Amino acid sequence: MKKLTLVIGLLACCLAPLLAPVGTLGAQEAVEITFVHIFPDERDIRRSTVEEIAAAFMAENPGVTVNVQTTTDDYSEVFEGALRAAEQGNAPYVVQIEDSLTQIAIDSQYFVKIGDYASEEQLATIPDIIAPMRNFYNLDDEIWGMPWNASNPVMFINPTMFEAAGLDPASPPQTFEEITAACEAIMSAEIENLGGCINWPVNSWLPEQWLAMQNALFVNNDNGRSARATEAYIDTPEMARVFDWWNDLDDNGYFTYSGTPGAYTPEGLLFVTKKTAIHLTTSAAISNIFSFAPVMGQFTPVVAPFPKPYAEATNGITAGGAAVWVMAGHPDAETQAAVDFIFYLTNTENIKTWHKASGYFPVRQSAIDELEAEGWFDENPAYFIPLQQLLDSTPNPANAGARFGAASQVRATVIDAILSVIDNDEDPAAAMAAAQDRANKAIADYNSVIGG
Repeated sequence: MKKLTLVIGLLACCLAPLLAPVGTLGAQEAVEITFVHIFPDERDIRRSTVEEIAAAFMAENPGVTVNVQTTTDDYSEVFEGALRAAEQGNAPYVVQIEDSLTQIAIDSQYFVKIGDYASEEQLATIPDIIAPMRNFYNLDDEIWGMPWNASNPVMFINPTMFEAAGLDPASPPQTFEEITAACEAIMSAEIENLGGCINWPVNSWLPEQWLAMQNALFVNNDNGRSARATEAYIDTPEMARVFDWWNDLDDNGYFTYSGTPGAYTPEGLLFVTKKTAIHLTTSAAISNIFSFAPVMGQFTPVVAPFPKPYAEATNGITAGGAAVWVMAGHPDAETQAAVDFIFYLTNTENIKTWHKASGYFPVRQSAIDELEAEGWFDENPAYFIPLQQLLDSTPNPANAGARFGAASQVRATVIDAILSVIDNDEDPAAAMAAAQDRANKAIADYNSVIGG
């Protein structure tokens, strides 16, 4: 929360003096732009894939140089760094921005609408973006960022452990109640070195998915989509169902986590090293978990749909991940090059390449059609599960996801509430009530800065 408090402080001071464009390139022959993303590990195939796509773009556009920069896998650090660079007159050009930062990015006035610079040919490709993603980013009304690394949560299971517990890995649990029953069997099977039955990153994103499945909102005003959000919905029966179940898993010794809130990689390592039998996480981890589990744990995991709170909770889930945005304050020729790079990065062929390398689901219908025609999903059915989950969700405000400026701060209050329950044995009801009060104050503070 401290980082986003700094960002809001920055907005309070700097909202008015939007960086003005500094002219055009004129007679200059070359255009140089930067692209900042969150895949810094040199071993990560996602980083090398981005570099290959950038190189191909430069080969097709010899007058443009794309400098790919990455130093952190923290979205907030990337976003804050971009704003501070813009304040100093040295803004990057293309920035990968997490979905929860959408509203604050718009409110900052440090970004341009991609749609204002896109050609007719480029705009004609927007209907090819699958409907849930157009709904999520409101692309049918205005185009700020283009969805790129899109994901939603899935469940991984260790089939060997399931069999040892007398469970059928081909019929994984589908609801909270079924997971609890599976965990009871797994923890009773005396499996060597097992630290717990199930783990997942301690974050707000997964509880928000369980709210969406119950057709429940995270904030008012249609999840902040019909008007600016003024109230969080944390102290609700739908969220109580999540907190109570999580608390029961923890009390029974079934749930464990790495000890680092919000961490994805450490939680994945617990699973691939056979410390847990069930792992909930982003579908973006599919490629990496499939790569590391056979080496580090000598097993091949099974991917299953994200579990529902109860069988009738079928409203669907929200998308996650990030979009790519263009920062303001650059000459028109450079801004145009940045927009052209984004449409190249997200074209059909590159979305296919990105999907195969990363596990992020393809955001273009044309890419899905070509992958199906190639037999890709038949050969790699795990990669179709997150996409199917999204396509099965009829778009509505609950599964569109929340859009509001104080999202990161409100999500931090949810995390703090969860930690108070699973680490400090606080009553879930009291934790939710306190989180609701803090969340509403964060929203009010943000709106007072923005004037909403």
